[in-house]
Amino acid sequence: MEADAAFEASFWHRDFNYRHYMENHIPFSAVDKDAAFHGKFDELVLDAGTSALRTLLYIQSMEKKHEALEKEYQDSVKDVEKFKHKASAFEERVEGLLKDKAALEKAVADAEKEKTDWQVEKSNLETQNAKLKDDLNKSQAEVEDGKMALAGFFEDGFQRAKSQVAHFYPNLDLSGLDSLKFVQDGELIEEP
Repeated sequence: MEADAAFEASFWHRDFNYRHYMENHIPFSAVDKDAAFHGKFDELVLDAGTSALRTLLYIQSMEKKHEALEKEYQDSVKDVEKFKHKASAFEERVEGLLKDKAALEKAVADAEKEKTDWQVEKSNLETQNAKLKDDLNKSQAEVEDGKMALAGFFEDGFQRAKSQVAHFYPNLDLSGLDSLKFVQDGELIEEP
């Protein structure tokens, strides 16, 4: 029933150009062609060729469908064989993977334990690093305080020496003396 409906929908249709089909596929004499061009060709097609043409086209359509179905069937058989081969290979692979499952689970458990150990070690190192950083900051502050104390001690010593020289030599001009300058080549210069 479905094939009949397909035939009716595909080949027997009012809009199908039978004249063109017949002119190109069925040999006619010049007289017949002349009659076709004067409107009589449609009568010939409807009376003589319509039934044969419909049958021919239907048979050709069914042959093409049969060939397509046969090819599809052969392809399906090949696909089934390929699938069987792939399925057996997959089953072998699954069996191999199942054998390795215990080893992989142990490796994962060992890796998790190692990860936990590393996290504990990391936490300890971060705590130690924070303490060392705090100690470093304190030490740097102490060094800076020591530098300032040393500079102050040096400046105090310089001022004492200057005052003692002024005591022993009251007429001597000490205004050019500076604790940050030194003598080089007979001149008083600043440190570089």
